[in-house]
Amino acid sequence: MTATTTETGTTATEVGTTTAEAGTTTYPPGGGEARSGETSVMFWNLFRAGFERHEGDDTRWRAQRALILRERPTVLMVTEAWCWDLDDEALFTDTRRSLGMEGALFRAGTECHQAILWRPEVEVRSTDAYLPGLNSWHGFGSAQLRLPGRSEPIRFVAAHLDPYSPLNRRIEADRLRGFVGPDAQTPTLVAMDANTVPPGDPEPDWSGVPAHRVGNHLPPDGTRTDRTPVGALLGAGLFTDVAAHLGDRTPTVGVSEDGDPARRIDLFLASGPLLPSVRSYRRLADVPSGADGREASDHAPILLRLAPDTPDGSGPGEGR
Repeated sequence: MTATTTETGTTATEVGTTTAEAGTTTYPPGGGEARSGETSVMFWNLFRAGFERHEGDDTRWRAQRALILRERPTVLMVTEAWCWDLDDEALFTDTRRSLGMEGALFRAGTECHQAILWRPEVEVRSTDAYLPGLNSWHGFGSAQLRLPGRSEPIRFVAAHLDPYSPLNRRIEADRLRGFVGPDAQTPTLVAMDANTVPPGDPEPDWSGVPAHRVGNHLPPDGTRTDRTPVGALLGAGLFTDVAAHLGDRTPTVGVSEDGDPARRIDLFLASGPLLPSVRSYRRLADVPSGADGREASDHAPILLRLAPDTPDGSGPGEGR
């Protein structure tokens, strides 16, 4: 990538099923007891909360914050961080303070920003992002972080592909491919709102989508979802679709107010060196609504757990 670089809750009984291929365990919706030394990563599309907070209405944000504090992810990646850049990043600053996390904000020319946040015990190696003017749409940013219990850093990438153009999504996927390859051996986890379904998921029902919106999803020469953007990232052993690998293709968005169908578009993609460390994945189904009954977001958050790779599970500054 180019441009800015800086150096810098509830517990459930473990009743999952083990996937022999990767030695991973899946858990039932709503829970999954963490093993000693495990860390967690959450990704969430925050919907309109930023606009509302900027106007003085934090009802939806309070519901989002309650869930994040309940789950206490080690790393939190978000998209649709609307207005987080305004007033000298006032909303971003308040978010970090209220969650007890540090972070990096990746500005988008569309103002649909991405952010990666991490807990104080995480060691930050670097952050990186395209300048907003170089993004074809919302863009993406990355942070190299060393988590407790990990001997080497992991590259975390937050991305949000173009919701309106299958062509732009293909271009964006081309850029994301650069995070893996012979010269990029750092274990990498991409969390993104792909705005299209991955290979292997059921074909959504497009019959209820208004004619002027069909082109947001389908290529000009086809009647089926263009899965090429995600497929390009999964090909040649670049990344693995974590949820699909563990047998979970549950939709992460429901039928929208515009008639878009339910589908799984919020994804974790793990590079080969990281996949064996993935212990569980779940879509959080028990998302609280705001005090006025509004849903916290039109997307469900997704969460995975990573096993330590150090013998004693020590983190940065511990046992070293």
